[in-house]
Amino acid sequence: MYAQLLIAVSLLAGAYQDIRERAVSDLVWIPGIVGIAYMLYTLYPDVEGPLVRMLIFGGIALVGTLLGRLGQADPIAWTILAADPSQLSPLFPLAAGAILLLGHILVENHNGNLRGGLTISLEKFLKEQCWIPRALVTDGERVEVDQDVNLAREDVVKKARPSSMVEVSYGVPHVAYFGIGYAIYLVYLLVFSPHTIAMIP
Repeated sequence: MYAQLLIAVSLLAGAYQDIRERAVSDLVWIPGIVGIAYMLYTLYPDVEGPLVRMLIFGGIALVGTLLGRLGQADPIAWTILAADPSQLSPLFPLAAGAILLLGHILVENHNGNLRGGLTISLEKFLKEQCWIPRALVTDGERVEVDQDVNLAREDVVKKARPSSMVEVSYGVPHVAYFGIGYAIYLVYLLVFSPHTIAMIP
């Protein structure tokens, strides 16, 4: 249970930062890493299941990050999420996160933030971290920016002029969905399967 609480601390702190800033500090992951190390130590030699899950889910997210489609915090969050040794993990937390994602997408779609070709002022773009830039529009001229979500904001800052508009898409906070989904999962275990949580180190 201590390992799960430490994992939850990391994921919830990451969720909070991802919602506020669309960026997650490296320090956030320290409790989760300590929790995983403690869990692997206490479960040894039966660590094959959690290690395989961590490699699979972390590897999938790492590929997405290397392709520029996911943020740099996502592989770490996916790996930490997959470390939980209980049988329902990581499928239950991912399902809960997917439901949250769907709900958020519906709300943002209703608010008009998901329509294609949305253009906002440079000032609004710099003030609100939720936007992923696709192109700069300056004096009627459209210039593409780096399509890697981890580099695109810096590219805008480098190329923009005060009169520039920014063509954007809405960036969803993936780590937030995982963190909240994992918290829902722990509450579920505490209420409906407390013996399971008691068996985990």
